[in-house]
Amino acid sequence: PKIARCKTPVGVNFYPETRVFRLQCRDSMYAFRVDDNRNLEHLYWGPSLCEEDDLSYLTMANAVTMFDPVGEVSVAKILGLDELESMLHDEARLTENWKIYTKQKDHVSEEDVPRSRRLENASWRLWTRERFRGGDLNRDLSDATLMDALGMVEQAATAKLAQVAELKDAGSHKQTPSKIEPSLPSKIRPIASAGEPGSAGSGAYVQGTGVDPSALRHAASPAVQKASANQDGTFGGARSSSMHHGPNGVHFSLVPSADRLAKSPPLHGVPRSVMDLHKMGNDGGAHRARMGSGGAGNAAWSSLHHHGQIGSVAYLPGLEAQGITPPDASDAMPVQMNWTKLDPEAIGKNTKLLEFSDKGTGDYREPSFTVTYADGSQVAPMEYRSHRIIRGKPFSEQYVPHVYTESIDEATTLIIEMVDSVTKLVIELYFTVMHNYNAIVRRAVVINRTNDMVRLERLMSCTLDLDADHYFMTMLSGGWARERQVVQRELVDGLTQFKSSRGASSHQFNPFMAISPGRNASELGPSVYGFTLVYSGNFVAMAEVSESRRLRINMGINPETFQWTLERHDSFATPEVIMSFSQHGLGDLSRDLHGLMRQRLMPSRWRSELCPVLLNTWEAAYFNVTHEVVIEIARAAARADIEMIVLDDGWFGKRNDINSGLGDWHVNREKFPYGLDALVREVNEIGLKFGIWVEPEMVSYDSDLHRKHPDWALHVPTRGRTTGRNQFVLDFSRRDVRDHIFQQLSDLLCSSNICYVKWDMNRHLTEVFSHEFPAERQGEIAHRFILGVYEVLGRITRAFPDVLLETCSGGGGRFDAGMLYFSPQIWTSDNTDAVSRVLIQHGTSLAYPMRTISAHISAVPNHQTARVTPLKTRAVVAMCGAFGFELDPREWREEELIEIKNYVALYQKFAPLIAFGDLYRLWSPFDHTIGSSAAWMFVSENRREAIVMALAISREVGRLNPLLKLQGLSTTFVYAVDELLPGTLMRNMSTGAIEPAAHGVYQYGKTLRISGDTLMRAGLPLKFMFDADCVMLHLKA
Repeated sequence: PKIARCKTPVGVNFYPETRVFRLQCRDSMYAFRVDDNRNLEHLYWGPSLCEEDDLSYLTMANAVTMFDPVGEVSVAKILGLDELESMLHDEARLTENWKIYTKQKDHVSEEDVPRSRRLENASWRLWTRERFRGGDLNRDLSDATLMDALGMVEQAATAKLAQVAELKDAGSHKQTPSKIEPSLPSKIRPIASAGEPGSAGSGAYVQGTGVDPSALRHAASPAVQKASANQDGTFGGARSSSMHHGPNGVHFSLVPSADRLAKSPPLHGVPRSVMDLHKMGNDGGAHRARMGSGGAGNAAWSSLHHHGQIGSVAYLPGLEAQGITPPDASDAMPVQMNWTKLDPEAIGKNTKLLEFSDKGTGDYREPSFTVTYADGSQVAPMEYRSHRIIRGKPFSEQYVPHVYTESIDEATTLIIEMVDSVTKLVIELYFTVMHNYNAIVRRAVVINRTNDMVRLERLMSCTLDLDADHYFMTMLSGGWARERQVVQRELVDGLTQFKSSRGASSHQFNPFMAISPGRNASELGPSVYGFTLVYSGNFVAMAEVSESRRLRINMGINPETFQWTLERHDSFATPEVIMSFSQHGLGDLSRDLHGLMRQRLMPSRWRSELCPVLLNTWEAAYFNVTHEVVIEIARAAARADIEMIVLDDGWFGKRNDINSGLGDWHVNREKFPYGLDALVREVNEIGLKFGIWVEPEMVSYDSDLHRKHPDWALHVPTRGRTTGRNQFVLDFSRRDVRDHIFQQLSDLLCSSNICYVKWDMNRHLTEVFSHEFPAERQGEIAHRFILGVYEVLGRITRAFPDVLLETCSGGGGRFDAGMLYFSPQIWTSDNTDAVSRVLIQHGTSLAYPMRTISAHISAVPNHQTARVTPLKTRAVVAMCGAFGFELDPREWREEELIEIKNYVALYQKFAPLIAFGDLYRLWSPFDHTIGSSAAWMFVSENRREAIVMALAISREVGRLNPLLKLQGLSTTFVYAVDELLPGTLMRNMSTGAIEPAAHGVYQYGKTLRISGDTLMRAGLPLKFMFDADCVMLHLKA
């Protein structure tokens, strides 16, 4: 028997015969196809499948639904060309009838000339176009294709009749009636000639889908390239993209046009790697076009644009300087796309599983995008036109957060071009397969190639339909001081969504969700689909169960607060979505996401470096900071081996409370008479580093900046202004505002030896209106605001790469993947209570690495909850992230100082294991079936070492916990189990009272030596004495 290959090669694999794309990640696979109507139909997402299986059979799950729109009346019929409609499926008949119509037009009566010539020209154009696009006429032609062909014919025929009429009139000086066919609707435009504005390409291109063979042979010539470059930056039918200088060098370049290069911002530094474009060939007789981690030589850097039979090579200028010789364009291998009818029956869009959905053409679910054309219409059916497969990961938008690569062998990107064939609006869908992860990164780019302005009303970063099942959602919600609580719910018929319209990702909802079939997701199962939006502004996440029980996922920018005007040739790109899959529950999903974010999202400068142990002055002094106070705090902190002092709010302008000073980022000389530089020098002499707090996006009404530039705040001129914390929001959509803030921050960081910046944002956006933009662009301001914030963050981190940045937003109000691109850690919550933090940090860890979670020991009673917890418990919880202190060290008693010093030493010893190890959540504080307890552990990469932490949220007297079963260990290793922090309280069995113990209270009283297999199967017994009691264990093999 034939043995099937049980795993598709990693990367993007295309099967022309079935029009199926397989996107193979490390251990999972994602598949979809192009159906007969050129929609992208989702097939599968899950564990890897056998390569030999044709997944098209999965479409048999489709079922015709009553009253769903199916089929259409062709334009040929509407225009009365019934003869042409009857032969659209037969190339031979169409070819023969073209010859007949050619002869017939000279033998008809004068009044039938227009119709005869229309038939001749339309049949010829359709036949020729199909030849160029590589298809055949043994398939249905779309109405749009026919309309395009007939449009020019109609125009030419009408013009010819008008000319004939004029000549007759001039000859006889009398009107001669003539029969003129009614003109096509105005939105049906003729195809422009090659090279004219609005044309799809140059040379012999037709509708941007064909390639002139002679142009293909000479595509590598720079002269030819320059001569044939389109106005919109395309070459060979492909949209070009400018280079992006990311955190690790330039990652991508396609052929940029001269105009595009002229408009591009200057780039600094030498590219470390330029995108390697891969030439694809036939595998087993054009069986599959493949691109993955393989490839060698020049064959690895050509690009194939699948426009039917002929591929094209994109030439990368400047590569010869790096010793790379461009390949001969004639080496590109053709790929034959099979356009024969494959769908077993006609199925309406509303029933199909789609990767992208338009509005108004039969799919009644939430659409992927909505656009309004100049005539007011919103109907824009998008059809597959072409695709290209590229080694590496292209990205061209400067300062926009994204997953990056450091080698072209780490990823493969599929770019699918969808087009509205009537208006020529283009949407490019990007699917990047991350080879070392079970993750696919998606985004969408819309390009206005129409002849007019269009208004974009909605564009999701990703749309995905899943087949009928019983689905459950896991999401993160909450509020200030209660961020990212785990919420799970069953998805029932209709739309379930969560969103932010606050101008930030918000305390209330986080741009992450997980979907599980069959039951709520747990750490170990069932299969889980994860979606993480790399964005910090207004967002929406939707899960819609249709009447057929199929599920649609949409995630992207919140359309309620978004509009974008696209002039001709303009483009708009969505934020990225990281789509993750785990066959084994939330635990594996989180660990895969953590690895991806640590290695390929966060700044590489801080990838392997940990934050110093710091003390923030906020809860120690609030606004009452002075030179003397800061020095006193620094001296006290140094006694406990703390490494950095961070000067929080109150150091600048006339800032003594929340009523004034924001925007005036110069030192307050009344509080700091010797200036900031003198303060920093004195702190450094004590042996500590120095950090500082800023809130650059805000301005106080009572500030020099607002008095000088009142128009710089977001507001509607004819209305009052809403304040939050007595402050306004600066309009970061304006270039002058961004430049001013950058210059102020740059001057501040140059003024003294500042090693750390805490960037805060303490209110959300209202009255979102900019004086800088016209009325029709006010819907863009919320998105332009966050792009402006990204720009300033990017400029600052590039100018000062060794300054550690920590972002914040009223606590954890902007804890998202977008911020992690600039900041390796984020202030998780203003609530520093240890018990509250267990829930907050547990929820945060579903998507975000523990090392990004800024966690501090604070005073008791806690300033946010008034709860009193032991110092040991506060230390254990704070060690599970970027460790620090939020209290006044001047108040420490001698025994407290000694204890805190020990905690600092313990954290420094195990910080690498906590920051870079694999996290396993053992007991969830949200799962009340095990009692109100939480437990988690960190395991080293080699499985030889682990740290286990457990805490009692609340304890009922006399109740016992189940045995704690560990995870992630090696079954063959034997581990020594030691308790690191013994307890200090015990119950007096004579009185029943809990009292201080004379000696340390241990769980086991000795070192245990147990195999990993037993620890994971049988577990460990844990006994808690009181609320907020905790245990910390060390395992070493």
